[in-house]
Amino acid sequence: MQKALIRLFRFLPLWLLYGVMSLVIPFYILSDGKARRASWRFFRERIGFGPLRSTLHVYLNMFNMGMVVLDRFAAYAGKRFTIDSEDTAIHRQYCSGSEGFILLSSHVGNYEMAGYSLLSPKRLNVLVYAGETATVMANRERMFRNGNVAMIEVSEDMSHLYKLNSALAGGEIVSIPSDRLFGSSKAVRCSFLGADATFPAGPFKLAHARDAKAIAVFCVKTGLRSYKLMMHAVYGDSIQAMSQAFAKELETVVRQWPDQWYNFYDFWA
Repeated sequence: MQKALIRLFRFLPLWLLYGVMSLVIPFYILSDGKARRASWRFFRERIGFGPLRSTLHVYLNMFNMGMVVLDRFAAYAGKRFTIDSEDTAIHRQYCSGSEGFILLSSHVGNYEMAGYSLLSPKRLNVLVYAGETATVMANRERMFRNGNVAMIEVSEDMSHLYKLNSALAGGEIVSIPSDRLFGSSKAVRCSFLGADATFPAGPFKLAHARDAKAIAVFCVKTGLRSYKLMMHAVYGDSIQAMSQAFAKELETVVRQWPDQWYNFYDFWA
């Protein structure tokens, strides 16, 4: 199916497949009650929308997620996207130094699209979920090949941690998802959107242990074929302080683009 989707994008316009997807989303919402309820509570309790407006934004949230997924396959098929880079001076500054540093990613917008434009002389090592299909992994590798980007798959034996450490020690860049636990028991509680929420401690422990600099990176969709890339330095003299600084940056972006934070479980549990 994924290979067929890539072939379709070689001759069908994006808007047409978006339109087809818009008709499928209501059935997805009805079939996944857990995701629907978590999304509704997010808009109602954390963003402060009314009941009807929250219901509308549940649809928009899932529709935006669908567009992001389709955009990835459109990029695999060769379609071009414009990425407007803002506040990237900090990235250029860190790249000019000899030390490695960490990019703190999140499930906002389309971070994979950002990886296609983050060109630097330093190798970028991206931590990725190992359960993706062979089609996705092969196309990611092809897209990243010309950008000096390497993928490090999350492994059950935790060997990916040694690879991340080695990359930082070698003066390279590592990119780590920083807003979801992925089953890890190592967590830190931060104030986020008016309540305490659980964030993964791993990225911040790594930064603290290696005294590595860190940047929060967000890439949000702004048009049919356009994205906006934002970067903000994250500072802190402890794991708690650094994780809270990241949570503050994430909150700013989520408040501005709430429909583009793809979190479909009770984040504040």
